[in-house]
Amino acid sequence: MVPELASSTMRRSLRLASGLVLFTYITAHLVNHALGLVSLKTAEAGLEFAVEVWSSPLGTALLYGAFAIHFVLALWSVYERRTFRLPPLELLRIALGFTLPILLIGHAANTRLAWELFGIPSDYARVVANLWFADAQGTQLGVMAPGWVHGCLGLHFLLNRRPLYRKLRYVLFAFALLIPVFSGLGFITMARELAVNAAAAAAAADYLGPEHAAERLALAQWRNGLLLGYFGIIGATFAARAVRNALERGRRHLVTISYPGRTVRVPRGWSVLEASRSFHLPHASMCGGRARCSTCRVRVSAGEAACPPAALDERAALERIGAPPDVRLACQLRPKGDLSVIPLVRTERPNYRPTAPRRSAEREVAVLYCDFLNRAELAADHMPQDLLYVLTLYIEGLSNCIRAAQGAMSYVELDSLCALFGLERAPARAARQALQAAGAIEKVMTELNERLGRQWNCKVTLAVSIHLGRAVVGEVGASDPPTVIAIGEAVDAANELRKAAAARGAAFAISQTVYAAAGVEPPPAETIMVASATAAAAIPAMLSAAAPALPAPAALGGEPRAALQRLLGQ
Repeated sequence: MVPELASSTMRRSLRLASGLVLFTYITAHLVNHALGLVSLKTAEAGLEFAVEVWSSPLGTALLYGAFAIHFVLALWSVYERRTFRLPPLELLRIALGFTLPILLIGHAANTRLAWELFGIPSDYARVVANLWFADAQGTQLGVMAPGWVHGCLGLHFLLNRRPLYRKLRYVLFAFALLIPVFSGLGFITMARELAVNAAAAAAAADYLGPEHAAERLALAQWRNGLLLGYFGIIGATFAARAVRNALERGRRHLVTISYPGRTVRVPRGWSVLEASRSFHLPHASMCGGRARCSTCRVRVSAGEAACPPAALDERAALERIGAPPDVRLACQLRPKGDLSVIPLVRTERPNYRPTAPRRSAEREVAVLYCDFLNRAELAADHMPQDLLYVLTLYIEGLSNCIRAAQGAMSYVELDSLCALFGLERAPARAARQALQAAGAIEKVMTELNERLGRQWNCKVTLAVSIHLGRAVVGEVGASDPPTVIAIGEAVDAANELRKAAAARGAAFAISQTVYAAAGVEPPPAETIMVASATAAAAIPAMLSAAAPALPAPAALGGEPRAALQRLLGQ
């Protein structure tokens, strides 16, 4: 494991170092073009110096070595990547990186190869004049653009979390925009100067004439051969990646990753962030998966044994933010087995909690209370550590049921929890989701009580109360996410239902209003009338020992039970 982590860190360091060398070369090349705004002579002097540097044995080894390392590491990164469902800027950066060699191969064939094979000089007087008179200046103007944008995006992903970079970002953006603009203007200025130069026009006409046709043909063959080799390598990499993905899926070496409200199965070797993106689960990530920003961090709530140790760069990022031991970076965490995670940074569309209204709003909501009726009895008969274990199972199991039914947790206490349904949906949908959550809670608690009965000869007694009505809903507090609360007739009536359920020993107390809104026939059960201070009239409710029979969606049936089974297996 240690060599693997060291190899990952070394690859990242080599990619950064080689990228900086290439970006320096591209920057120097663009700046040299921009010197043409002064004069052709000035640009030629700058080019002569650049040729001395980059054509020297050390410069050649540095430049071509950096290109080879960066290219090989890019291919390896593409091979390792399990999904290309990435943010647009990240996709653009990858596409530009693979587009640059296509343009550079032709340029290198007409400059470096022309000099090495035929002794044809690569000064501005020849190259610019030939491109201008051949009406190919557009190719030259665009040849460096992909590399420049690719490098700028790479530096942005590297530095965008640094305070100094954020202060200077507008200055750096101006620099990134103006350098290629000045480079293009410098090229055009040199071309216009050469266009009125008879000697340059004659030299360009001579090179483009039949006397040098064999040289141009040889250079074209080199260019075409290099392009075919380049496309062959790219195609082979993507083909190998497709074969690898097919083998991973075919071996049935799948792991289960459970999020609040969703469970997915992916091949072993995928990162948690790749799993999120592959299944379109919103997951914050700002650095492109390079263990720099820490915004993709997750809390591992179950399955810690399946998590490999963090590499050096991940440990550095986690130590920088003071993360506890159970927090990992989703972009680096590649689980070896099943685990459960909770994303810790909110996105525009949270997958772990529906978005509640920022300001208070009055609407119809379904209020669900779940009361732990015999906690005091269990506390008297068992050690505090045992009771904490039971509470952990109880709260996480119920929370998963509620989130899977797309409800929002309002509060959690030792003896009760409250959930709200309908923050973004119609009352009929809210009522149905609340009933689905009740059914899931019954299944999860049945399994929990079976396990507790075998281990400790005890069980948890719950009372679930649900009512649908008007309430003012809003977010309070400075926590992230804020606490969602509801005040009004729905909450008051639900509280009265709780009292009735506890007094009569009923496991479920559900108002007739919920059944009517959901379009579900209430089961045969004891009917009571519940009155509250804010209700206009008494509310009929059904008391029963079992949850209503309501078919749950696929996402609701598996995730809470799978999460509970993982917890029970600890």
